[in-house]
Amino acid sequence: MDIEIVTLFAILTLLSGTLLIITLLSYRRYKNRGLLLVSMVFLFFLIRGILLTLKLFNDTIKSFTSSDYIWIFDLVILILLYASYSTKR
Repeated sequence: MDIEIVTLFAILTLLSGTLLIITLLSYRRYKNRGLLLVSMVFLFFLIRGILLTLKLFNDTIKSFTSSDYIWIFDLVILILLYASYSTKR
């Protein structure tokens, strides 16, 4: 197992978790629906990062996080980003 990959997945998970907290706090303050959708994007990034990190340490998750299924997270993230951009401000 490469230490660079583990470090990269850890940074991805921590950054997405931090940005999720920041956007949730911003939504709580401004009540903007676009911020809520961006928070959901960071939630999916966090889940994706956790699954990819667990894949490195657990063999049973490898089948779920293969390239056949992980694209679903990318699709949901793109749809949510488009929805957050297209909401009225």
